[in-house]
This record gives sequence, structure tokens and C-alpha cells, in this order.
Amino acid sequence: MAQELEIEYKNMLTGDEFSKLCTVFGLKTTSFFKQVNYYFDTPTFALMNKKTVLRIREVGKQHDFTLKQPHNGVILETHQELDDEESRSMIQLGIVPPGEIEQAITKVGVDADQLVLIGELTTKRCQFPYQSGKLFLDHSLYLDHNDYELEYEAADQGSGSDIFNTLLLEHSIPRRASKSKMIRLFQATQEKRS
Repeated sequence: MAQELEIEYKNMLTGDEFSKLCTVFGLKTTSFFKQVNYYFDTPTFALMNKKTVLRIREVGKQHDFTLKQPHNGVILETHQELDDEESRSMIQLGIVPPGEIEQAITKVGVDADQLVLIGELTTKRCQFPYQSGKLFLDHSLYLDHNDYELEYEAADQGSGSDIFNTLLLEHSIPRRASKSKMIRLFQATQEKRS
């Protein structure tokens, strides 16, 4: 189990902006790797109502179980590595593996036994060092949607915002709100139902 504070800045991109940034940074198809995110909540969205996200991220044979919670203006991430069986049990049966994440869910007043799979989202991601942090370019596919996102993970809040805003300005990319992948998946699921 590991915990970290995540200071991140995000912006949605058009397909053209995404392609231009790939060109600027010399990225090719092979620069990207695939990750699959499985998102969980209760049927009444108890975690979402607390601005908390629970997911399993699969990259190759790795299964990273992560709880993201708001914490003093940034995101507190709690990570727990799962084996294949634990991951499969959570995805297919909603059986939460014991550990820090289960305890944290209970601590925020959510019944871990009520958790179900909300959906899955596949992302082709490239990440690399940029300024004093890390830059991510994401192309996400879920249901019949696909979108593009730029993310900057900063070392500190003070400089992070300036670095990110300068990057957008240098490439003539307008500031656009970026909802979390979980919210985008949830909204796409709701659209499909209506």
C-alpha cells in the first residue's frame, strides 16, 4: 500500500490539438501504452457523492487498485497492488480485497459490500518528464465515445499552474474544463440509458 498527494492540471483537447502536441513532442504510435480502468461505486453513487473515485487500473499484468479522495485542495491517492484473482473477483463479483483501501472506504461511510462495477474505460497514454513534473497525453475510448486529454502532474502547486497555463498558451490551446474519466464514463453510461 502506498499513498501520495497528486497535484494535477488537466485540459480536454480536440483531435487536432492532440495530433499537434504529438508532433511537437516527437511522439509516435509506439510512444503510447494501453491501460484499462475499471471504475466502481455503489448503486446510489455514494463514492461519487463524496467526490471519491475507486478504480482498478490494468497495465499489462499489473493491477493497481486506487482510491482517489479530495484532500486540502489536492488529491490523496491510496494504492494497493492486486493479483489476478483479487482483480477478477473485484471486477466480476464486487469482492473488495482486504487492506487499506477497504478500510478507507469504510472510514468515509460507504459500505464496501455494496460496490459494483460501473464500467470500463481504455486509455492509450504517453507520459514523459516535463519541466519539474510529468506530462501525460491520453486518448480514451469508452462505450461509443473517444476523447483526448492533456494532464500535467506538478511537483508543487505554486509553479504547476503557471507551467500548465504557459504550455496551453504556447500551443494556442484554449482552457477547457476536464471532468474526471470516471465522470465522463458515468455520463456516457447515462446517455446510453436514455
